Amino acid sequence: MDNRVVRAKIDLMLTNPFWGSLITRLEIKMWDKETFATNGKYLYCPDPKFYNPKWTFQNIIFILAHETFHCAGGHIFRKGDKKQRRWNIACDYATNALLADNGFSLPEGCLYDKKYNGMTAEKIYAQLEDEKGGDGVGDEDGDVEYGEGFGEPNDLEQPETDTPIREQEQEWKETTATGARNAKARGSLPAGLEEYIDEILFPKVDWQTMLYRYLQTSKGQNDYCSYPFNRRHIWREIYLPSLQGESIEMVICMDSSGSIGHDDFVRYFSEMRGICSIFGSYRIHLFIGDTQVNQYEIVDEDTPMPTMVQGRGGTDFRPFFERVEKEELQDLPVVYFTDLDGCFPEKWDGDSVFWLVRKEQNRYHNGNNVPFGKVIEIDD
Repeated sequence: MDNRVVRAKIDLMLTNPFWGSLITRLEIKMWDKETFATNGKYLYCPDPKFYNPKWTFQNIIFILAHETFHCAGGHIFRKGDKKQRRWNIACDYATNALLADNGFSLPEGCLYDKKYNGMTAEKIYAQLEDEKGGDGVGDEDGDVEYGEGFGEPNDLEQPETDTPIREQEQEWKETTATGARNAKARGSLPAGLEEYIDEILFPKVDWQTMLYRYLQTSKGQNDYCSYPFNRRHIWREIYLPSLQGESIEMVICMDSSGSIGHDDFVRYFSEMRGICSIFGSYRIHLFIGDTQVNQYEIVDEDTPMPTMVQGRGGTDFRPFFERVEKEELQDLPVVYFTDLDGCFPEKWDGDSVFWLVRKEQNRYHNGNNVPFGKVIEIDD
């Protein structure tokens, strides 16, 4: 083991309590590859002959902090179906920007661009994809240059299989959260970490999670279980319970009044497809309406998703709820996509209602004028 790596780890532990508390979770281990890497359990180190001769001791400290944050930042757990090389590049940009803001000495040639400051790896990944038209950067034939021995495409290794990946991820979250709280209490929380803690460690509860929780509590524990989580959405940091039957039946209504624009409909159908992607089997009673119900159809896994809507008049929510009662669907959960600008029924004796409103359109002080149901903002 190279003595400089051991000294750098000790230096982090003594001079930087936050990063030092994190790196104690990683066991330093030599391997036969040419780069530093991590898998959440080990911090792999190459033979010193592969080190860049220009590296200083401070550069090595940076490298250890870099690999540590791949674990603390959840990068090794959130890849999902993303392309490996592009994902690694996005993670490096996010990590290096954070470390640069906190005074670490970046080695020559590592990936760094100020425009990515404060961005998560997912946001950077999407931007890289947009900039290259979905191809090129981050793929096997990409053209990004790396510093010698550091930041190569095998930077992120697969987590160890002897510890379940979700358990390992949760342990890292708890360690990072504890370290952040302690650092904040001492006034030494690293720059950029507070926003990260809020966005990654404690993400806002999305409306799909709220729907799951409703199903779990209202329909009973026998049908819905909170563990294991639904694997399709774990990579997005959305921990949805699994459904043993993997099926759902619900009512969805989309506001087609004149105050709803094309972008709104794109988002509504995107969210609806999100519902469908969670379940192996679904039956959705889809209504489109303004001052009246203009469309009603049943969508399941064997029917195509509709793309056309009728309406563009004013907004009156009452005809929809009357129609739901007429169709005897009041025992099903209701999701209503709208801007809340309309006439409401005074009450509703059916099942729970979720009013989904784009953040910029939630013009009524978090829906205080809504007589029943729960208003949930769709975060744009």
